[in-house]
Amino acid sequence: MLAQMGMTRRLQQLLPPTRAALWLPLDDSLISGPEAGLRHPNALLEQEIVDHLTGVLGFRGTFTACQKELRNTPIIMNLSASTVRNEHTHKVLVGTVVDAIRAGAQAIAYHINHSSPFEAAGLRELGRLAHEADDLGIPVVVIAYPRGRKADGTDENYLTIRENDQEAFTRLVRHCVRLAVDLGASAVKTIYTGSVESFETVLSAAMGVPVVIAGERLADVPEALAKAQAAIQAGAAGVAYGRQVFERDDPVAFVQKLRSVLDDEWTARARRQRSLHEATIDQTSVKVN
Repeated sequence: MLAQMGMTRRLQQLLPPTRAALWLPLDDSLISGPEAGLRHPNALLEQEIVDHLTGVLGFRGTFTACQKELRNTPIIMNLSASTVRNEHTHKVLVGTVVDAIRAGAQAIAYHINHSSPFEAAGLRELGRLAHEADDLGIPVVVIAYPRGRKADGTDENYLTIRENDQEAFTRLVRHCVRLAVDLGASAVKTIYTGSVESFETVLSAAMGVPVVIAGERLADVPEALAKAQAAIQAGAAGVAYGRQVFERDDPVAFVQKLRSVLDDEWTARARRQRSLHEATIDQTSVKVN
């Protein structure tokens, strides 16, 4: 009971019930290298950015270096790692749940690549971690992507299917999310499928577990904001935008715009839900009378 209470409280810090979550992933510094805004993360984490965040995702080294900047910000410690210069889809365990708790993390993260040759090992590790995290009362954020390996050894991100067959790509993402949920995810970070209607089916597959969308490749500002707005409209819990922030010349201005869009759409969604609820009550009342 106490472990469950602790898990709920930690998760609510990352995913507040009254506003959209805005996470800043910094783990790309290990995956792709400390480039762009990740060369000096302390400088990136200005107060004007941090004040708008509900979570930061990263590895222990970054959190140690940025203790001052993140002293009041919930953190998610990634326990899985790989780099783009080797077997990118082969995630290996690089820490423990206890490590994350000692670092003051509100959650751990583990990455699974659906259709990777290393998928089975990742699923086994995730199941074990989720069991351990449950016992210790810490949420598990599962990063779940459709990502395999082409014959030449490069990543298969299903870009052709994504562009030409939205339903086929959405099936892949739905499967990613259900994998994560069935193995004990407290929240899932995954890929936006391109439309409100398609992403609603992804959220349905999550069976009530909160889902946030990844930012992916750097897009122009209107496109990045529109994707965030559509995800919230569909019912997502928020966004996890990394490259959309740290690769920009003016990350502060972008984060401020993003937070405004998220807040406005969150309010609009709540208004629509209230209206629907009131309409349902009215219809029920008419039938009873």
